[in-house]
Amino acid sequence: MISLLIDSPAPDAGASAETRFGGQPSAPEGVLNWPTCKSCEGNMQFLGQLKISNQDSGDSLLLLFMCQNDPGLCEEWDADAGGNAVVSVGCEALRLVEPPEAGVVVRPVLHGAKIEHVDGESYDQARDDWCDSTSLNGREILGQVGGSPSWIQGEEVPSCSSCDTEMSFVAQLEEGPDWETAMNFGSGGCAYVYRCNCDAHQAKLLWQC
Repeated sequence: MISLLIDSPAPDAGASAETRFGGQPSAPEGVLNWPTCKSCEGNMQFLGQLKISNQDSGDSLLLLFMCQNDPGLCEEWDADAGGNAVVSVGCEALRLVEPPEAGVVVRPVLHGAKIEHVDGESYDQARDDWCDSTSLNGREILGQVGGSPSWIQGEEVPSCSSCDTEMSFVAQLEEGPDWETAMNFGSGGCAYVYRCNCDAHQAKLLWQC
């Protein structure tokens, strides 16, 4: 069973504990320092947020950021080069975080994501089957949560910077439903989100095209 992320209207423009893309990040007050790029030192762009459930530690939001000040020159595809960042925050007492004024920091188009479970042995097969059964455009599929990644170039599992063990797969993300407002994963690529189960709660993002 593959859990596909399907494009859907965002619940509202306010703070939310749900998975959604674009707009401003949601976080408890005072916990988010807006990430900056290691290469150009500019403010990163907020891509979206993923709601993650954990029986032991409760729900959390993974806030996804990537440098877009000079695309392609800051190694933003790499999990460890400092051109992207994933920040884990709790889901209680959320507020919208005001973005900094400098840099390409937000994506104005806000949209949500619902989960639809599709039988299939792989993400690629589930995508094809969903398109066949719904007769909808494949761009409505925003990715998958859980399961196994479908690599474009080859396996590239990141390791935790704290405990040095391989991280666990969280989600695979497509660029988005509209090419004019899509996330930039190399024009047709996919991003892969990972997190570690150690006490550091570290998470990382990389993409391939």
